[in-house]
Amino acid sequence: MKRKLVIPITFIVYLIAMIVMFFGVQEYIKNKDNRLRVEIHDKIDDIFAHQKQFVDISYSGYNVGYEKIGIPEKPQQVGSQDEKTKELLWGLYKQRQNDWKENYGDLYKMYRVFYKRSDWAGPFDYEDGWNLVIIKHDYEGVYVNWFFPYAVGYKKQDYQWEYSYLPSVESAVNETFEFFTSNPKSQFYEDFEKGSYARVWAQINDAENEYYYMDKDENIRFWHSGVNGLFESSHINLDDNSSPFQYGYMHNGYYRVFTALTQPQTYTIKKYAWNPDEQDKKDLWKYWSIGLTLLLLLIIIPSGIINRKHNKEKEESLYDKLKRLCNPVNFISGDNYDKDKVDKANAIFKRLTEITPEDKDALDEIRHLAVLGLDINLINNDVVEELKRRVNPKNFISPYNAEKLALANELYAIITKKGLTYSELEYVREKSKML
Repeated sequence: MKRKLVIPITFIVYLIAMIVMFFGVQEYIKNKDNRLRVEIHDKIDDIFAHQKQFVDISYSGYNVGYEKIGIPEKPQQVGSQDEKTKELLWGLYKQRQNDWKENYGDLYKMYRVFYKRSDWAGPFDYEDGWNLVIIKHDYEGVYVNWFFPYAVGYKKQDYQWEYSYLPSVESAVNETFEFFTSNPKSQFYEDFEKGSYARVWAQINDAENEYYYMDKDENIRFWHSGVNGLFESSHINLDDNSSPFQYGYMHNGYYRVFTALTQPQTYTIKKYAWNPDEQDKKDLWKYWSIGLTLLLLLIIIPSGIINRKHNKEKEESLYDKLKRLCNPVNFISGDNYDKDKVDKANAIFKRLTEITPEDKDALDEIRHLAVLGLDINLINNDVVEELKRRVNPKNFISPYNAEKLALANELYAIITKKGLTYSELEYVREKSKML
């Protein structure tokens, strides 16, 4: 009975395993996705753990093209009849006046540096002298700005002869580069490092994993606010960074070089477009399904073969049973070798080949010799257990059947006794057909 349950139980376990595998793979991929997302965030956080930004040279040492321009006009107050609006505008006006005074109040002439590509003779004929690149980190990724000179204003001098010693626009721009990259008073001094931009990007690329990587945003994530100064709405060196804004200046007693910062070029941690987590999930489902199915087959195929063999043995005739059990080969191989039994088996097997399966008397005689001489057991335990269930008297109590109950009681007493013989087994099997 237990042998019969192996295959159905195996199928049930297989179905449960498939269900557990299906949801288990989903949970595994979910945890893997979370782990890899946290992993790339942590690696990028580590790059900027001890330094909030890295400043490097985008390019330097180029010619400085320029043209003379007018100094921006001093802001004028806008009148208003509304007291609230007037008060607000007055505050803005004072702020703009202070900004103008700080930037342009002491200047007598200005030059615009050729920071726009449209000013250059060719797209790579840089004419703005130099450009610094700044890379910073935020929660979603990193962003990059470019820092460059855009105008030079010359200060009014106390004495006329001092105007003869004013440096050229190109000298002022180059001196500004030296200040921002090497002067301890520069806001970039602590963060400036030649080659840092390429090194940081190499580390960012190394942080990529199976699911996540850093990619440029089609639309920037945020926008810097600032005074546009002389920029109007022009593009600078990189066509996708519009609307640069004034970002400080460097000055001395002769000139003020105005510097600007581009709007950020933002990069965000993203998952690969082909959804690697979904592909991983499908692959794992496939491989686990194949593995579990192969395991199922490894169990049910041998079990099926064994069951078929036992069923065949249960139904085989006495003649076939004797031929199988009395074959001399059973007493020759391995540790089972027994010369005396081989001789007896040989004689019995020879006689079996000389009679027909229908010769009952000869079969009974051979059976007796086989049991005594070869110690073989002709009784199939599965058959005994099956007959016990079939002839159990309880089967005929409800509904009550006196005749069948009497026969079952007789047969049950035989089939359950110790020392059951093959003849008694066959008797019970034959009589059980009447129940």
